[in-house]
Amino acid sequence: MTRKRLLTAAIALIAVLALSIPALADGPGAVAWLRTQQNDDGGFGTPASSMGITGDILLAVAASGENAIAWGQPGATTLDYMQANAASLSKAGETAKVVLGLIASGKNPRDLGGIDLIAKLEGMLDSDGKIGTDADYINDHCYAMLALSSARRPIPAQAVDYLLSRQIDDGTWSWNGSTDAGSGDNNSAAIAVVALIAAGLPADHAQIDKTIDHFKGQQNADGGFPYINPSPYGTGSDANSTAVVMWAITAAGQDPAGDAWKYMGQDASSALDKVRAYQNENGAFRWQDAMPDDNLAATVQAMIAIELKTLPLASMDVGEATVEAVGEPTILPETGAGIGLSLLALLVGGIALTGTGLALRRRS
Repeated sequence: MTRKRLLTAAIALIAVLALSIPALADGPGAVAWLRTQQNDDGGFGTPASSMGITGDILLAVAASGENAIAWGQPGATTLDYMQANAASLSKAGETAKVVLGLIASGKNPRDLGGIDLIAKLEGMLDSDGKIGTDADYINDHCYAMLALSSARRPIPAQAVDYLLSRQIDDGTWSWNGSTDAGSGDNNSAAIAVVALIAAGLPADHAQIDKTIDHFKGQQNADGGFPYINPSPYGTGSDANSTAVVMWAITAAGQDPAGDAWKYMGQDASSALDKVRAYQNENGAFRWQDAMPDDNLAATVQAMIAIELKTLPLASMDVGEATVEAVGEPTILPETGAGIGLSLLALLVGGIALTGTGLALRRRS
C-alpha cells in the first residue's frame, strides 16, 4: 500500500505540474506553414524574396528548435539564396537580421558569399552613435546591437548612449527616433529594451524600468498589447505588438505568462494566452482577430514569443575579420515554460528510476 500511495502521489504531482506549465501554441504547425512560404529562389518574402525577412524566418524556426538553413531544393536552399544576395545588403537592420538568423542556424556570418557581415555592420557606426544609414531607424539600430551581441562583438558605448537618448518621457521610443511627446509606440519601445539588456544594461536600469512600467498601463483586458494607447487608429491588441512586448518582458527577467502579466489578476488572460489565440488552424498567425488572414510578420514574431524566448536566440564567437568559421553557436538559456518543462522531465525521469528500483526489489 505504501508503494501504491507513493506512485499515486507522484502521478498527481506530475498532473499538477503539467497544468501549471503554460500551454504553448503549435510551434511545429507554424514551422510547417513557413515551409510553404519559401520562394523558388530559396528565400522568403512577398512578392519577392528579402534578405531581412529570410533572416526573420531563420530566427523563428530556430526558436522552435529546428533549422531552416537547408530548406528548399539543391541549388535553391535558404543558404543558397542568402549567399547569392549577401552583396546586396546595405541597411543595418537587414544585415543584422541575417547575422542573427545565421548564428541561430549555426553559420558564421563572417563569410556569407564572400562577404564579412560583421565587418559590414561594424562599419555602419555613425558619429552620433547610430548604427545604420539614413534609411535605418530605431528598430534597425536595435537589431544591429542585438546582432553584435549575438556575435560576441563589442557594442560601442556611443551606440548604447544614442539609444538611451532617444527615449521619450513616457518610456517609449518612436520608430523614427523622434523624442516628441506622443510619438512613441510599444513595438519600438520593446525592441529597445531587448537591445539595451543585450548590451549589458541591468533589467532594473531606470530607463528600462520606466518602459516596463509603461507596458503595465498598456495591457488590454484580453491580455494583449496594442501598437500604442491612446491612438486615433485604434487600440486593439495585435499579434506583433503583443509578441515583441513579451520579448521585452522576458529579457527583463519576468514571466509574460505569469500572474503579474495577467490583466487584473490571476483569473484573466496573460500576454502568452493572447498571442497563442492568434494562431490560425494552418499554423500561421493573424495580425488581429478582425483581420484573420495569415500574416508572415506576425507569425515569425509570435513564434519566438510562444516559446517564451527573446533575442538574441544564440551567440557565437565569430572571431576577428576572417572568412573562416571559427565558432559554434551557444544556445542561450531558456526562460518561462522551458524551465517548467525541464523540471517536469526531471520529475518524470526520477519517478521512472524509482519504479525501476521497486521492480528490482520485488525481483530480489
